[in-house]
Amino acid sequence: MTDASILDIFYKKIIPEAQKGEVDCYFTANIAFNLVINNIEISKCEELLYDGILIPTLKITNKKLFDDMLITYVKKAMKFYNSSDFTFLKDINSASNENLEKEKMEYLVKYIISNLFANASFSDFDYPIEFLRSRLAMFDNKVLNYEGELDLGYIESIGARMYVIEEVSPIKSETPYRIKSYLKFDDEYKLLLPEIYAGNSGDKYKLYGIQKKLHHNRIEEEFYLKKIRKGFIAKINGAPEHYFLAVMLFLSLCSDKEIEVIPFLVERWNAKAITIYKKSKKIPNFSLEDMIQEQSRIQNNATNILIRYFEKLEKVSNGINFNSFSFEADSNLHINIKQDFESKSVAFNEIFKLVGEYKGKKNNLGK
Repeated sequence: MTDASILDIFYKKIIPEAQKGEVDCYFTANIAFNLVINNIEISKCEELLYDGILIPTLKITNKKLFDDMLITYVKKAMKFYNSSDFTFLKDINSASNENLEKEKMEYLVKYIISNLFANASFSDFDYPIEFLRSRLAMFDNKVLNYEGELDLGYIESIGARMYVIEEVSPIKSETPYRIKSYLKFDDEYKLLLPEIYAGNSGDKYKLYGIQKKLHHNRIEEEFYLKKIRKGFIAKINGAPEHYFLAVMLFLSLCSDKEIEVIPFLVERWNAKAITIYKKSKKIPNFSLEDMIQEQSRIQNNATNILIRYFEKLEKVSNGINFNSFSFEADSNLHINIKQDFESKSVAFNEIFKLVGEYKGKKNNLGK
C-alpha cells in the first residue's frame, strides 16, 4: 500500500462517506464529520437523515504534516495490532483475483482510520495533528512499562495481593494498550478488577474508560467486594468498590505526569444514535425521540459516574489537584498528583506506596 493510496482512501472515500454518516468498511462504520483545511470548507454533513447527531469538524491547519502523520499512523497500526483484529479480510470477495488483495488492503486502511476517528473527542477534531501525535506516541509508550504480569504486592487493609498486566487492546478499543488487574485473596480467590483503557502520550496520561464485564457469580463476588470495603471509608462507600480500586490503581501508576480524563467520544455517540435511527425505521410504533433521550441519559450517567470517581477520591485525599474540570478549558478533566499524596482511604495509601516502591526499583535498575 503506497502513501498516495492511503491518502486517496482517506480523502476520496472516507471523507465523502463520513459526509453521509456511513463509511463502507466491514459492514458500516457510523461516523460523521465535516472537513476544513486551512479555513476552507471541504465537506459538510448537510443531508444526514439522523436525529441526535453531534457533528464535529476536522480542522486541518497543516495538510502536509497531517498527511504524513496519518500515513505513519496507518502503517504503525498494521504492525501493532494483532492479526486477529483483521480476520474479516478473509470474508472479502472480488470478481477478479487480481483486485482481491487491493480490495483487502483498501478495507484494512478504511477500518484502521475509521477506528482512529471513532476514538476522537471534539478537541481531537479541532487539533488533529496533536491527536495523531498523541496516538502515535501511545503505540511506543506503555503506562506500566513492565513485561508480563506484575505482582504489585500485598494490600493489608483488604487482605489480598494485587496483580497487574498491560496488554495490547483490540483495535476497536479506545487506546492501544489496556491495563488488567486482579486481587488474589488469602483463600486464593481471584477477583477481576475493571479494565483500564489509558494511553501514555509522552507528556501526559489519557484515560478513556474503566470497564468491567458482568460477573457470572455476582453473589460470590459480593462477598469479596465487602472485603475491599474495609480499606475504604464511609464517604466513598455506596459506589462499586472494585471500580474505585481500579481508579486508585490508575492514579497511583500515573502520578508522575499530568492526567487527562476523557469521558465523551463524539463518534461513539453518533454510532449509537444512527443505529437507533435505523432501528426506528424497522419497528412499528418505535419512539425515536424516547430512545434518543434514553441514550442521552445513559451517556450522561456514564460520563458523570466516571468523573465522580475522581471527585470522591479527591475529597478524601490530599495531593490530588484538578487543574480544570470537564467543560471548562475543554470537555475533559485534568489532574495532577503530588508526590506527598496522602488519603484517608487506607487502601489508596497502600496502593500508592506499592506503586512507588515498584517505580523506585525500576529506577534503581536504570530502566
